[in-house]
Amino acid sequence: MTNVHRRQFLQWLLSLPLAGALAHPVVARLVPRQYWLNPFLVAGLADKYIQPVIQRLHPGEELCLVAEPTHPHDEFAVEVFYGECKLGYVPPNDNQLVSRLLQQGVKLTCKVLEVKPGTDRRDRIRVHACWII
Repeated sequence: MTNVHRRQFLQWLLSLPLAGALAHPVVARLVPRQYWLNPFLVAGLADKYIQPVIQRLHPGEELCLVAEPTHPHDEFAVEVFYGECKLGYVPPNDNQLVSRLLQQGVKLTCKVLEVKPGTDRRDRIRVHACWII
């Protein structure tokens, strides 16, 4: 009788690697965490080049942030781009943290919150930067 149990146990033991190969392992997928930075108004908009671009911008569109540490007036300057078109800069009171994060290789996204094409150039484009981990 012990022979039968031993044989069943050995068959079960030999079937384990096969069962492991057939089973689909459950892989934990990390949900990206988002850390929103202060919203800001894009500074230094160039009127003659920017007007057609502003007409195409809509809330929710993604913009690109590029640190410019060699800027002659501000070592923390951060440019704001829509595609290949430079819209302006992150304002000086908000750019130090953004610049340091970008220079360290942190992935930042920037989304348009509000666009006002016909208003004063200082408050036309309001954006929100986001740090994604």
